[in-house]
Amino acid sequence: MQTLVVGEVLKDVDTACKLLNISQDPMCWSWLQVQKWLLWTEHMYHLPRVSALFQGLSGRDLCFMSETQFRQHSAQFGDMLYAHLDIWRSAVAMKGPCTPEDSTSAVESSYADVMTTYPNQPIHLWQFLRELLLRPHNYSRCIRWLNKEKGIFKIEDSAHVARLWGMRKNRPAMNYDKLSRSIRQYYKKGIIRKPDVSRRLVYQFVNPV
Repeated sequence: MQTLVVGEVLKDVDTACKLLNISQDPMCWSWLQVQKWLLWTEHMYHLPRVSALFQGLSGRDLCFMSETQFRQHSAQFGDMLYAHLDIWRSAVAMKGPCTPEDSTSAVESSYADVMTTYPNQPIHLWQFLRELLLRPHNYSRCIRWLNKEKGIFKIEDSAHVARLWGMRKNRPAMNYDKLSRSIRQYYKKGIIRKPDVSRRLVYQFVNPV
């Protein structure tokens, strides 16, 4: 029975790690990856914004904190977060230690890069897509220009783009279905449209820069 429970927890852990692109071992998490995990936990358990109460802490810091210290950061939900982290760590204890590469992933670097572009101000999806397109050295594997002069671009990795957008908006559950609906809303607004020759995941800015 215990094996079945651990197996279910590992499935949840695996899902979260793939979505957030973080290591399964919390000891490997950077402060930014800790924030991702907290945002994910907020979403899964319908918690209010608690991530702001744990700013600047690495995964190692979290792992060495006692339950009392968790409650000092969040009197209402500290014990729950401590228990969730403890269950997570217990489930992955059978795995080996992480490598240095685990603590800084490519997606994390991309996320940090995008976050610094529009600090502390709202950003529209079309602006976000354009920003990714203007940085091909970082994002060409997930989104690229087909004809920059005409504003035609293709989303190569829809899951990756959706994940980056979800991180930018603090919405860990973002997926491409939701993102594509937002893109289609721009059709009526005259911001984005489908090109004359329609292709899957290919779009065009109405007023290319």
